[in-house]
Amino acid sequence: MIIREGQPPTAQDTGEGQERLQNSEAGGLTQYGAHVETLQPGVKSSERHYHEHSEEFLYILSGEATVVEENGAHLLHPGDAACWPSGTANAHQVVNRSEEPCTYPIFGTRVARDVIHYPDLGRIGYRDSVRWRLESSDGTLIAEGIRAFSRK
Repeated sequence: MIIREGQPPTAQDTGEGQERLQNSEAGGLTQYGAHVETLQPGVKSSERHYHEHSEEFLYILSGEATVVEENGAHLLHPGDAACWPSGTANAHQVVNRSEEPCTYPIFGTRVARDVIHYPDLGRIGYRDSVRWRLESSDGTLIAEGIRAFSRK
């Protein structure tokens, strides 16, 4: 399937300075996620996190992005990449600390079950192909629900 610029029916604007083109959903992919994200100045991609079972890959196309990991902040420029293997306790997030938007594709595996750690928040997320739940680090349930994207 070919997806032309401006075509993905699942373009998502979070209203918080982050736009995500959900190309994998538009193309019917189920084994990995492929998104192109644009962060406006001062915006972060997510809370710092790491996955026990999913892997992620990011490649900077334009602008500058700061990747914040366990060992500090790393400035990335066009052509730079970041890789986060599954099961590695390296909580990460992408922040645009520059004065211009930054754009990057990000790819991640979609596994049947995953555990996502948010160390700065003291929370752990659990998800399977249908449901998700978020707990505090002491096991107290914070929220739960049905996943918007389910594998077939």
